[in-house]
Order: sequence, then structure tokens, then C-alpha cells
Amino acid sequence: MKNERFCVSIDENTGFITSIVNRKDPYEMNWCAEDGQWGKIHQRNWNAWTGELGEIEEKKMRLISFAQNDNSSKTVYSNGELSVTVSRSFKANGNFVENYTIKNLTDTVVCVNRDNFGIETPFNDRYPNAEECMIHHCNAHIWCGHNITWVNALRMGDSDINLGLYLTKGAIDCYDQNRCGDRNICGGCTRGVFVLEPESMLLMSGEEYELEWELFWHEGKEDFMSKISGFKGYIGIDAVHYTVFEDENIDFTVVCDETPKIKCGGEIVPIKKNDKGYRIVYKASAGEYRFLIKAGNVCTWAEFMVKIPFKDLLEKRIHFIIDNQQCTDPKSPLCGAFLIYDNDYDSVYFDYANPDHNACRERMNIPLLLMKYLQVKNDPKVRKAVDLYMEFVLREFYDEETGEVFNTIGKNRDQLRLYNAPGVMQIFGEMYFITRDEVYLKHIMKLAKNYYGIGGEKCYANGLTIGKIIRAFMMAGNDGNTQKMMTYFQKHVDNIMGNGTAYPKHEVNYEQTIVTPAVNYISEMGALREDKERYITEATKHIKILERFSGMQPSFHLNEIAIRFWDDYWFGKNRTVGDTLPHHLSCLSARAYLSYGLLSGKKQWIEKAEECIRNCMCLIKDNGRGAAAYVYPYKVDAKRGEFYDPWSNDQDLVLYDALYFADHTDTFQI
Repeated sequence: MKNERFCVSIDENTGFITSIVNRKDPYEMNWCAEDGQWGKIHQRNWNAWTGELGEIEEKKMRLISFAQNDNSSKTVYSNGELSVTVSRSFKANGNFVENYTIKNLTDTVVCVNRDNFGIETPFNDRYPNAEECMIHHCNAHIWCGHNITWVNALRMGDSDINLGLYLTKGAIDCYDQNRCGDRNICGGCTRGVFVLEPESMLLMSGEEYELEWELFWHEGKEDFMSKISGFKGYIGIDAVHYTVFEDENIDFTVVCDETPKIKCGGEIVPIKKNDKGYRIVYKASAGEYRFLIKAGNVCTWAEFMVKIPFKDLLEKRIHFIIDNQQCTDPKSPLCGAFLIYDNDYDSVYFDYANPDHNACRERMNIPLLLMKYLQVKNDPKVRKAVDLYMEFVLREFYDEETGEVFNTIGKNRDQLRLYNAPGVMQIFGEMYFITRDEVYLKHIMKLAKNYYGIGGEKCYANGLTIGKIIRAFMMAGNDGNTQKMMTYFQKHVDNIMGNGTAYPKHEVNYEQTIVTPAVNYISEMGALREDKERYITEATKHIKILERFSGMQPSFHLNEIAIRFWDDYWFGKNRTVGDTLPHHLSCLSARAYLSYGLLSGKKQWIEKAEECIRNCMCLIKDNGRGAAAYVYPYKVDAKRGEFYDPWSNDQDLVLYDALYFADHTDTFQI
């Protein structure tokens, strides 16, 4: 099938789409992942023998007929219980339409819902390597908002050729993720395949239900939102923030053709008409809130989080850490370490063999938070904990003589990891800000000499904070050492600018946190140099790539949250591979947005940074506990999703970055 905009290939033996290409795309990117089966009906049934729900061979959807020409196609599937007729065609405006008509073939009632029915839409969200990703893969931002459902698939590289999907009939309430992180696909760097799942319905005998969507091309986020706003019955939501604190209001505007009826918790919410639409200002206590919005026959929702006041949240988290997450046993090699906390068992956790679960590496986020906290508030208990931690650092994973940083306790040399040293450099920098003791700057010098002597300038490590380290040396007034550090950092930044958007592989092929260091290093160096325009130009190349990872859906789980999909598997107790929205590393985008906004003077990036940090706050519980990640899909490979992982692991980076954000704005003040 093809028209002037689309070329769509369908396998006549299955009826599945194998290729979706923009006919004007010089790279001929296929927006349908080759390992997926676009249009496959996922039908799950109750197994009378096992009592489980799953795909039963004799009840699988089978191809009954297929026919196509250049302008349309028709595919019929059936399993004897349901039939699904898939009609595909082009509209006069050039958009590509898919209609799935589901019919009950039995003589009784059949229930169709997210547990037993779904349609596969394998957007090409794959990560083989950066150069390939820039032109042949996309970031798929999915919003399942009942009647208002859409997918904004952005090519990973800066491009005005992007694919959109908008639901025009029926309702989709959630999505599943299958084969996410499959080791046979891109070395495991794949978001797998997405299965869109409908609202729950009871189909009478012979009754039909339609799901229909349009696919269209767009130039980027603004153009995408402009295009979907033109669909009949569209409901738009524009919120001041999707995460607010109890001393703030939930404040959002609904844009639609008819006066909406809005409910929250079953109660009608007052609205006020203004020149932009219908405004809602809602005062709420801490918790999660879903607002149901109905205009005519169209219904959707928006999701908000209300947290206790930031100062209270911060202090509850700080004191929970001090009381529960530090080893104080003087006989243990872990004495002074901050550890993972298992909220199921109310106990700490440590695994020497698993570097993502040891006491070093990303476990530095807790002491970084405590050290920044001490710079704004004197707290003897926190200071005592920090001092004990520094004893642990010097004893177990940093060599004072050589400047070497180790991967785990006992100064074990089994594995070299260039990510770790910048984090320890940051630890020493924060300790200097607390103490003004120049011994920490000497450690930084020794560490930097070792780090850059083994190729550190090639590493895209998010722990490196050029601006903070140089500020520490400037405060000490040692121009010679300041210049030495500037020489190290300039070499690092020049290497990154030389690579451009051909980001090198690190622990994964390509991801959001390989782009964030590029923005940060260049922006922070630019703030220290006279020729700022050069650095703004270079950083802009990367900010355009980074921003494409961030969502814009009307939910605190998704808005300005970067796509990440393996973090619970590596850092969580449940070890589920699937979209973690949010995970605390999403807030590294906020750090990059802030540094770029400060350099360029463009306020919108600082606003985006704030929204990102706010929406990551759901990982910090109001009682001071933490969550490693939120697994967002309804199910991942048939395993239930939609949960906060019970481990507290690393999420304190969010509060640390919030305190630094407060240095430049009026937000997150304590």
C-alpha cells in the first residue's frame, strides 16, 4: 500500500505490517520494528487445566482471509470466539487509517479487556548504536488516556520526519510491553514490542466494537500537538505542574469543544471558563489524583501527584537514611556505608558480587544528598553520618596514594569502571564546600591525574560536574591547580565536541544518560569561558537529541520524564525489565536542561528541568522511604506492572539535584 506520503508493506501470509516508511525520507527509516508483528492480535484465554490466563494454541487468532491493493487492505482473523477484521486505507489528507472491528461470534456474552486482548504496535524503539539510532530508530511516547490515546514517535536524531498515532474510535486504557531487553535484539537495548489494550467491555452475541486510529507524519512535539488538536472531539490538558506540594494547588486547563464535566474521586470538580479553555484549581492533601474529564461522548484523564511540603519531604528522607540506611557496625568492612533498603523486610541489603547492589558506585547518591543538605542546614547527626562515610570511602574504595577508585569494597581491582571516579571527585568537592579543608582538593587532583591517565576523557560519566569542581578550586584561591583542572576538563569537553552526536557505546549501546553528559560538560565549560556562543552552539546539538527522550503526556509519571526501560531489572528488587517511568536517572535530563538554560539564557529549559525534578519526586515517599523505580506498563511479558519497586536504591539523586536547582531559582527552597 502506498500514497504520496506513506509506503506500507504487509505480509500476505500473516496480515501483519512489516514496514512503514515516509516516502520523502532520504534514510527510508522503517518505523515498524523488524522483530515485531504490527497488527497481531494478542488473545489470552482461561486455561481450564492450569487455571491460568494465556495464549492457548487452539484459541489463537488465525488468518482467515487477506486482500490488498495500492490504496487499501482487508484482513480477517478468527479463533471461533471472536473475529477481528482489520481494514487499512488512506484518507484524502494522506493519513493512514487502521480499523480493528471486533465481533462476538458466540451465542453468549464475551468479555474483552486488557487481560485478554491487545493489538501489537511495535514502534522501532531500538538502540543498536548512536549513529544508527539517529536516523533509523525512534523514541515512542505513549499515552493511553481512554478515548484520547496517542503515540508520538520521534526519530532519535534531530529531524522533521516523525510519526504520530491518534485514536479516533474506541478507547485504549493501557499498554503491555513484551520482549523488552531481549538479549537477541540489539544486545538487549530494545524496548521490545508494545501491545495497546482496550477498555473493558461485555460484547453481546453478534455485537461489534471498533478500535480505529490514524497514523500521520509531523515535524516534532509542537507540530504533533497541533495536529492532534485538530481531531474531532480532542481534549487537551495543560497543567502548571503535574507534581505539586501541599502548599500549592493542582492547576490545569482543559481545552475542548464542549463544556467538560470533571470528576476526581467520584466528586464533581468546579471549573471556570477563561480565554484558554476551562481552568481547574484544586486544593488537595498528599496523594495521587486522577481527574476524569468528559466532553460530549469523549472521556479521558489527567494524573497528578501531591507531595507533602518539600522541606518536610526532604527532612523525612534525610532522617530515614540516618536512622536506617547506614552500617555503623565497627567490626564490618561496610561500617560507614549507605546501603540499599528493602521496604518489604525493613532491612538493609548488600551484594558484594553484584556491583549494582554493592556499597559503592551509585550508592554515592545518598552521601551527596547529605553533604549538600549540610551546606544549607547544620545538623550534627547528619554531619556525624557523613564523617563516618568518608572513613569508609578512604578505607574501602579510594586509594589516597594513587588516586585510584575501585568498584567495590576491599579496593578490589577485578573490574575497572570509569563511571565511578567522577562520583568520588564530586564527593570530595562537596566535602570541601562543607569543611573548606584543602585536603579534599588534593584528593581531587590526585584522582583526576589517575582518571585522565587511564582514558577518562573518553567516558561520558554523569558523576562529573565541571562547574562544581572548578568552583571549589576557585574558592581555595589556587590558580595553578584551578588551571590544571581546567586543562583536564577542557580535554574531556573537546573530545565530546569532537564526537558530536556519534555517541560512543558505554555500558549500553545508546541511551538518555549518554547524551546528558554531553550537554552538561559543554554547558558547564561554556559558563567558564569567554567564547560562550561556541559552547551554546555545540550544546544545542545535544539538547535537541536529549529532549526527544522526554515525554509530554498529562501524567506525573510521564511529563518531562525520559524514556528508560531496564532500571528495575538492574537496580530494583523485582528485577522487571520494562519502562521505568520514572526512574531517578530521568532527572539527569533536568540537570542538563538547567545547565543549558543557565548558559543560553533560555528560561524554558529551566522550566522543563523543574517539571522533570518534580515528577521524579514520586520515588520519594512522604514517610521518608524510597523506591528504586516505578514500572509503568500494565504488564511486562505477562508479569504485572504498575508498581513502585520495594527497594530504596539510588533515588536520592532527585533530592540532591533539587537542592542544586534551588541555588538558581525560588523552587525547592528550605
